[in-house]
Amino acid sequence: MSKVIFGGGFDPVHLGHINMAEQARKILKGEVIFVPAKIAVWKADSVSSKHKLAMLKLAIEGQKDFSIDTYELEQKKQPRSFQTVEYFKNKYPNDKLYFLIGQDQANSFHLWARPEQIALNAQIVYYKRPKYIINRENIEKYNMMEIEGPVVDASSSEIRELHSICVKEEVLHYIEDHNLYFIKKIKKYIGRSRFKHSLSVAHLAFNLAKRHSLDTQKAYIAAILHDIAKGISDRKSLALMKQYYPQYLGIGSYSYHQFLGSLIVKRDFLIQDEDILNAIKYHTTGRPNMSWLEKLVYVSDKVDPTRGYDSSNLIKAVEEDLEKGFLTVLKANQEFLIKKHEAIDNPLTEECFKSYLG
Repeated sequence: MSKVIFGGGFDPVHLGHINMAEQARKILKGEVIFVPAKIAVWKADSVSSKHKLAMLKLAIEGQKDFSIDTYELEQKKQPRSFQTVEYFKNKYPNDKLYFLIGQDQANSFHLWARPEQIALNAQIVYYKRPKYIINRENIEKYNMMEIEGPVVDASSSEIRELHSICVKEEVLHYIEDHNLYFIKKIKKYIGRSRFKHSLSVAHLAFNLAKRHSLDTQKAYIAAILHDIAKGISDRKSLALMKQYYPQYLGIGSYSYHQFLGSLIVKRDFLIQDEDILNAIKYHTTGRPNMSWLEKLVYVSDKVDPTRGYDSSNLIKAVEEDLEKGFLTVLKANQEFLIKKHEAIDNPLTEECFKSYLG
């Protein structure tokens, strides 16, 4: 059986990696062997080998003819690719070896250490990406083989920075449970109980988006960051509101965190997506003409199971129909405020209730 060597940082392994491996297995009719690097040679902040290996195992669980070889992880120094290929040539002397790389790597292959030796010991295969200019000189010089298939646009760096969560759900939960990447950063802004709430809201938003065939990535990112400004002191909040949102100073300090959260997410997390920013910006007060994402984060926050009341019927309503469920939750919130004799004294909430509830 042929062997497809698929090395990389896998920091973390994402759905683009899995897609490439699936297509290579199908076209090349061989076993795909994931070879995680000890460290990603292009960056210094690689997660530990233990975490990298654990996420890879979760990502390929249940996949036929997928395996992991820890050769590079076991070395004292990060091996170069020519050394890894030589290791596999010695390990599988009677099998056809393929060395799977991306098209960007194919373009710069001549800069790798001993590229001729790699090409001698294995058939180099690159995964074609539409609209990418290919270095034909490299293709011919190193006798590269092209394979083509669906493209999943994913980036490990974007996942680490929470610009994407294009990973298997089990990998995402591992990242959460082990305080990796963006989770570690979020915890610098909010306390333990607030983080617990934010994560619960993110899970609910993700599952609701999945159920209604909506963008689960946007839902998760907006939801896990919706309370990111809750850790700011009252004094600093007021100063920032005066500087950036003076038009909302009269609404009430309970709502300041939604506006400042949008500011922090754009400034510190470098997220520019207006849908995500607005979902954070109006998750407490609501407003007229809310987008599906604004409604989703609003209801996920209001009916979060960790809030300490039985919200199961409200969650069920949103699961059955997002639009009708949103109205049900909005009405329940209005009745709650009236029951507590709390004045609905800000224009955003007033206009939201009037727009949707009449």
